[in-house]
Amino acid sequence: MFKKGRIVLIGMLIAALFLTTGCGKGSSADGDAKKTLYFVPIVDTGAYWNPMKKGAEDAAKELGYTLVTKTSPSAEPSKKEKHMGFIKEATQKNVAGIAVAPIEKKSFVDPIKAAGDKDIPVITFDADLENPDDRTAYVGTNNVSAGEELGKHAAEEMKEKGITSGSIAIVCVDVAQPTMIDREKGIKKGFKEVYGEEAKNFKFLSTIQDNDQPSESKKQLEGYISANKDLVTVFSLGSEGPDVGVMSALESQGKAGKILHYGFDYTKTWEKGIADGRITAIVDQDAYQIGYQVIENLVKAIDGEKIDSTIPIDVKYVKAADLKSYGKEKNKVKTDSVDDSAEESTDSTK
Repeated sequence: MFKKGRIVLIGMLIAALFLTTGCGKGSSADGDAKKTLYFVPIVDTGAYWNPMKKGAEDAAKELGYTLVTKTSPSAEPSKKEKHMGFIKEATQKNVAGIAVAPIEKKSFVDPIKAAGDKDIPVITFDADLENPDDRTAYVGTNNVSAGEELGKHAAEEMKEKGITSGSIAIVCVDVAQPTMIDREKGIKKGFKEVYGEEAKNFKFLSTIQDNDQPSESKKQLEGYISANKDLVTVFSLGSEGPDVGVMSALESQGKAGKILHYGFDYTKTWEKGIADGRITAIVDQDAYQIGYQVIENLVKAIDGEKIDSTIPIDVKYVKAADLKSYGKEKNKVKTDSVDDSAEESTDSTK
């Protein structure tokens, strides 16, 4: 009986110890959550997203927060659902704040609003929701305005070259992505503003989607070039896939310097196409500042400060001849995390 009593007593002590330890871990986790921020970019590699992540990391470190980056590969089949799951995960953990680049405008509303209902501020970046009231703030470029600026500059240069008609191609990663939709809308608007009535002499072909796979955009654009002998201009709406794929197609079809090519966002990849005219010009966002401003404003919101509903990041128009010097200036900023090796590997599809 004595032995049985001791066994029971020891068992009770062990159980109590586990319960105490479990509570301690829970309290610690809750405490850590209040100094944790979730950062959910569409991807976190490449010349645009990598500096953005670096800016977010630097801001979080300076402000005393732990940054948790959650993302998935471009070709992830269930990418949208996975990213919405990251928001739900952050909400369940009751983190201090969430920053997310929504892949779609509508489907991301519910998980973002659910976080807001728990008083967790949510800042969108790179792309925004339809209704500004559904999030705390948006940090980034107005993609319609950025597209409009590129469309205007392209149209002005086309007019200077005496181009009065022809087909135009647009290449993007995902036609359903808000960023791509807004940029395409802006390009067409800016183009029409410059050409006026003559804009009807041009035909915008169906937008090419490559899921960030250069071989896919290369193949599809090669098909467009063969089928449309009047193709005069191509717009790449951002990311390494379209950038590399378009330049590769122009090279393989002998159209380098003959078909104009306008892109979004600076990458060293562009420098490979300057000499033979595979890139004409770009508009560029300061990706590092987007990341930094996202976290800086998220922390302000956490601290109860009133922040603007939209924190704009300007774009710059850069001609091909100025890309190398522009890139050197960008690299003077704290964007030393750009993955040059990744760019080299994607360019090998040419």
